Amino acid sequence: MNISQYMRGFWEDMQSPEGKATFHFALRLFLLLFAYYLLKPVREALILDGGSAEIRSYALAGQAALLLLLVPFYSILIRHLHGDRLFHWVAVFLAANILLFYVAGSYGVNIGVAFFIWLGLFSVVQISQFWTMVSDYHCVEKGKQLTSYIAIGGSLGAMLGAMMAKFMFLALGTYGLMLVAIGMLLLAVMMPGADTSMKRESKESTEESIQHLLGGLKRVMDVPYLRWIAASVVLLNLINSTGEFVLADFVTAEKHGAEIGAFYATFYLYVNIATLLLQAFIVRPLYQVIGVGGALISLAVINLSMYLSVLAFPVLAWFAIVKMADNSIDYSVANTTKQILFLPLDRFTRYEGMQAINTFFTRFGDLIQGGLIYLVIHMMGLPTMYLIGINAGLCLLWLLVTIKVSRKFKHRSEQAKEHGYARL
Repeated sequence: MNISQYMRGFWEDMQSPEGKATFHFALRLFLLLFAYYLLKPVREALILDGGSAEIRSYALAGQAALLLLLVPFYSILIRHLHGDRLFHWVAVFLAANILLFYVAGSYGVNIGVAFFIWLGLFSVVQISQFWTMVSDYHCVEKGKQLTSYIAIGGSLGAMLGAMMAKFMFLALGTYGLMLVAIGMLLLAVMMPGADTSMKRESKESTEESIQHLLGGLKRVMDVPYLRWIAASVVLLNLINSTGEFVLADFVTAEKHGAEIGAFYATFYLYVNIATLLLQAFIVRPLYQVIGVGGALISLAVINLSMYLSVLAFPVLAWFAIVKMADNSIDYSVANTTKQILFLPLDRFTRYEGMQAINTFFTRFGDLIQGGLIYLVIHMMGLPTMYLIGINAGLCLLWLLVTIKVSRKFKHRSEQAKEHGYARL
């Protein structure tokens, strides 16, 4: 596909009612990820300066415990708020949180661990809530076409946010970037929403809502398809966060103070440039050639190959390149594919399942990673590079899970064409 054909297809997609909604969603995700990537190097600088990669690892594990409390609360919340109203409430609440961190940090309070945990919650709660809102407007077939456009908007925001963090980190400092992030969140709230008349209506009765205390967690456990998606997400995040620990261990051995924040600002900039290129030019053609299921399986194959290559060439320079590739593929192909997997489901199953999987089960991988780090580094006393071999084994297990998810997605999509949503 050449550039002129791509632009012609893009223009035709944007002329449809769903295309116009897609444009609004892309702008919102642009602002959300702009804010998030302003804060990521702030997070790393606050926790690693005077801390360690292990503290960072255990802080990741703490996020999963907090999300166990947040998921049932969210399940109750969506019974009363959804769509734009829910998005606005969550965004304003998170902006207020950043302001509190700004004030506390400015008065000398050590906010490193607390801010690290909070930003992890921000990344899964707000972004997950955004994608559940988007899913109300896209059917399976349209979702394959238009979800990638929304993700391109997000990738562009992430790249520009990382770029601003790189060039302004030393000038604005950690707390100056917090204020800019607050402004981005408030702009996202003020953005006009999509036409609500376009929302998909589930054929399932809305009275079948959340009856169990654990809400979305119970829904995931009750639906085999969601259980397999959850297993895939747990393994993906376990692999990614274990790799992040190895990277952080190298960084803290060589850099200190503002150098840490500057390093991560540069690292995330390169990751997001690659993410944008993948999202703009690879994701949609990939779906057209091998389908959503094929794309998911290919992710596991690529990750397995990359970590095996690190075992063959165990040097920092090569590992840094592998981690950039790992993150950019995760943020583009893997994230877009994950959102599409939920489209065949009815509204309540989709909302509860997406929020539980995109929040708790995503961070549950971090919880397992914390235990893995403690076992390998503290109890067994093995070098950090042993974790690369463990990651290669996890990639092989993930490959087997993706094959199962791919088959189930194909079956659910066929049901959705016939019934409007997949029967559970």
